[in-house]
Amino acid sequence: MAYEPITPAEFKEAKPQFAAVADAVVQQYLDMTAIWVDQTWVASSYKPAIIALTCHMMTLAGLGTDATSQMHASGAYGFESIKSGTLTLTRARGGSSDQSDYKGWITSTPCGQFFYQLLAMNKRGPRVAVVSTAVCPSPYAKDWPCPAYGWPGVFLG
Repeated sequence: MAYEPITPAEFKEAKPQFAAVADAVVQQYLDMTAIWVDQTWVASSYKPAIIALTCHMMTLAGLGTDATSQMHASGAYGFESIKSGTLTLTRARGGSSDQSDYKGWITSTPCGQFFYQLLAMNKRGPRVAVVSTAVCPSPYAKDWPCPAYGWPGVFLG
């Protein structure tokens, strides 16, 4: 089943802080998300993941009207300033704004944090183990492939 692509209008409806961004620019960011989000994702997570990752990348580029986008646009995101009288101390934030690794980069915006959760649900290792309790009739070759398993196997018993 082919998944339906998201249009710039759908994206802007979901994330109104990017309503003023040109459709062509939004489409470029939507196209970039194909690097991370493809049709191997669970169908119910596909569109939310595209929206979240596009929002994350556009926020990092400072394209939105929300506070986080504006802080990225000004270059102030990732820094904390403390002022006392005439003394101002500015330092880089630690934790999720540390962009030295993938998790730090992806979780540096609210949209990225949501995408990271979707990524964990869709792409982290096996979650289901199927074990058959069926017993084949005998260890003799004439009884294999075992109908209970549906594939040729090795009798260990």
